[in-house]
Amino acid sequence: MRVVLVVGTAVLFFILGLALGGSQLGSGLGEQAANLAGRATSAALETVAQRGSIDTRSLVLLENPRVMAAVARIGGFGGEFSRSVAMNMFSRLPEAIEDAREKSSVVELAPRSYLLRLPIVNAVYFDTDAGGVLVDTGMGPGGPAILDLIRTISDKPLHTIIYTHGHVDHAFGTWAIAEAGQTPQIVAHADLPRRVERYMKLRGSIARYMSQPEDQLPLTREDFVWPTQTFHDRLELEIGGETFVLQHHRGETDDQLYVWVPGRGALASADYYQGFLPNGGNGKRVQRHIEDWAVALREMADLEPKVLLPAHGEGSTDTAQIQRDFRRLAEAFESIAQQTIDGLNRGLRKDEVVRNVKLPEHLASDHKLREHYVTVQDVAKMVARQYTGWWDDWPSHWTPVDSISLSRSVLEETGGMEQLVERTREIMRGDLRLASQYADWAFEADPTDPLAQQLVIDVYRERILDPGCRTQEALVYIDAMTAARQAQIDVASLR
Repeated sequence: MRVVLVVGTAVLFFILGLALGGSQLGSGLGEQAANLAGRATSAALETVAQRGSIDTRSLVLLENPRVMAAVARIGGFGGEFSRSVAMNMFSRLPEAIEDAREKSSVVELAPRSYLLRLPIVNAVYFDTDAGGVLVDTGMGPGGPAILDLIRTISDKPLHTIIYTHGHVDHAFGTWAIAEAGQTPQIVAHADLPRRVERYMKLRGSIARYMSQPEDQLPLTREDFVWPTQTFHDRLELEIGGETFVLQHHRGETDDQLYVWVPGRGALASADYYQGFLPNGGNGKRVQRHIEDWAVALREMADLEPKVLLPAHGEGSTDTAQIQRDFRRLAEAFESIAQQTIDGLNRGLRKDEVVRNVKLPEHLASDHKLREHYVTVQDVAKMVARQYTGWWDDWPSHWTPVDSISLSRSVLEETGGMEQLVERTREIMRGDLRLASQYADWAFEADPTDPLAQQLVIDVYRERILDPGCRTQEALVYIDAMTAARQAQIDVASLR
């Protein structure tokens, strides 16, 4: 009861602080209330965290509402953002399911062709004379929402489900359809089963890199609804008198495909196109295939689609615009790949290769190629990784000094923790990237030091709030803040 009262008081002060801070009273009373709220909230939430009632990552987000707002701003992938869904992608948690339902909607882009819009991701539904054709089934919590949306369109049973690839936001909502008693055929590329098997094999690693609870990831084959039919390059399905073309090209994944319905001029483009520079350079994921991706984009543009139903973002019925956007993204990927390969052939160090890659001005200024999730340089890193080994071309990094020894050496050279932290805070005012390196050294040298712990939290909070921060790096920085916050909690629990 005492914890509840403390948290309630903290929240009250927090709300008061926000209200007054934004009012005409200015920064005086509002700022005092906000500061008081911050101290009360942190103290109360830390008590709750010590009792195991809240995970540390959630604690960090609750204590840093501006960070949560920034993540919501940059992490929506064109759809409405749901923190509950985003933090429980593999789950079937009631609260995540309910949030997905509340934030889902249907858009009919053409007769009998629908975009099912969920938090973060879309699914596609085609109504045919033989029943429904569903392209992708969303994240785990999104399955019931998709089923609800389909029922507003048609009472026909599902004839076919097509997985465009095996990512969690595309193939893990099928359980709800199966539990509803429907038994459609499920079609996917032949490499999709291997992807899901890798999720089971590397469960702990993938959970960490995706910032998901490990116990929600598939553990056995019963935890996933597997395809009933697979293919390798191209497959044509006849459903209700219509042809559905499934075409495979490596891109964001090795098992990705798009769906072309020539009789409707409709294209379900999967993750090949997202309305911004897409997820081609994610440093926490396996290899992306940038050049193959460009081939797929040009091929889809040449189909002259009348209706675009993407897996992220809004659909379109403007053929000329669709072709332009796809060809622009293909050109961008081709430019990045070629510049990277040219730099490698010139014998440049990999960091020099990546640093020199720039898009031509007519592409760099295109809003639909903006660096939202990753950067141009991140994509270049992915190309370099495809063609080279793990060495980064620095001689000292072949057999490097271990990170703890290096960090302690930096600590000693700067005169101790107080001096290192003071110097880092000075650097923060002008160079957050350099300050991040110093903060890493401080925390690695002594993760139990309160000065180092708070430094990490402060530096990486500012990195996230920086307008240039992209989605993937923000998630990495939240991980760093979480580690430092957990260290604070661990120290406090020993007092």
